[in-house]
Amino acid sequence: MAKFEIHYGTGETFPFELPEEQVLWQQTGPQPQTNVSGAIEAALATPLDYPPVSDAVVPGDKVTLVIDAGTPAWEEIIRAIGKQLESRGVEAEMLHVVLNGTEADAARSTDVPYKVIAFDEAMQGRSVYLASTAEGQRIYLPEEIGEADYVITIGRFGFDDRWGYRGTNSTVYPAFGGEEAQSRFSGQGSQELSPDQSFGVRQMIDEVGWLLGLQFSVQVIPSGSGKLAHVIAGASDSVYREAVSRLNSSWRSSVAEPAETVIVSVPSLESGDAWVSAARACRVAEKLVSDDGRVLLVTDLKDFPEGLQEAIQASGDSDEVMRNLNRSKSPASRAVATLAGLASRYRVYLLSRLEQDIVENLFCIPLADTDELRSALQGGTSYAILDGGQFAWVDTEN
Repeated sequence: MAKFEIHYGTGETFPFELPEEQVLWQQTGPQPQTNVSGAIEAALATPLDYPPVSDAVVPGDKVTLVIDAGTPAWEEIIRAIGKQLESRGVEAEMLHVVLNGTEADAARSTDVPYKVIAFDEAMQGRSVYLASTAEGQRIYLPEEIGEADYVITIGRFGFDDRWGYRGTNSTVYPAFGGEEAQSRFSGQGSQELSPDQSFGVRQMIDEVGWLLGLQFSVQVIPSGSGKLAHVIAGASDSVYREAVSRLNSSWRSSVAEPAETVIVSVPSLESGDAWVSAARACRVAEKLVSDDGRVLLVTDLKDFPEGLQEAIQASGDSDEVMRNLNRSKSPASRAVATLAGLASRYRVYLLSRLEQDIVENLFCIPLADTDELRSALQGGTSYAILDGGQFAWVDTEN
């Protein structure tokens, strides 16, 4: 018997054993850094194709750090960058942090010695006109971003089922582009195209980055446990290319044969929508499972999206539930629809902290604890193991 371990929730692990000859495929991602602060300092000291960020500013500059709250170790990155900027004469009062996260996320950033503006506060404030794209799309951004002298993007670099790769310029747009941008770039997401075939959508994101004058970026690639594994800093274009290379090396693989049993874990990020993460893991799992197979989804989901219970309680008819969920275009509704859709096509066992009736209304088989998970895992004829399912990309060979 071979030993395995996956990560889920906030620091939870699940060790298990399987017959080695039955494991067809395994993906665990890169190992987390043992010295996170040292890795951040090293990346900032030797940025790619760009001088240290402190050389890009002058005293009196208004600097804005735009951050994806799902970025591992983002608070440590802010402190390290702030130290460099202050050494150059940028006053702490002139350094703002605009966080693509909730007020609760901002409130937790007690170790950040700068003003932290959460997403809702930024979007409810004054917006400024940036420019029009080549297609004539007028771009508006929150004033903290649009009127800054210097903007630095900080984010988790990863695969995106809508525009190929997320990170660098997408930390600003469409994230802070308003309802029109969100509507234009949102969608259920698909893995029918590879990340490298989504150039047209990504091109507009990078055009907005160019219009804003984005030059410096810090991007993080997570480990299977959701911790910082790689950190890359420097010129935005160079960081993007290097991050694509490292992400594909760390998190992209191919599978020749689907497995009868797929076990996929969803670790919680420091912030971010757990349902969106679970939905992406579902889309990856579907590429690994055989037609008559089953998926064991290992999560720490505990809060069902507000306002969606009625949509899943209407009947036991999967088509009706999917129609109800698809009437809403919210990310939460799309995420729930992804899980329910997977469970309507395959047997899905869900480890979570959700109420049992909610899990069953999503057509999943509820698992109350890891003992039940261990029992459900037995009896498979072949296995695929994916640790950190929301971070991966799988290419099928058939």
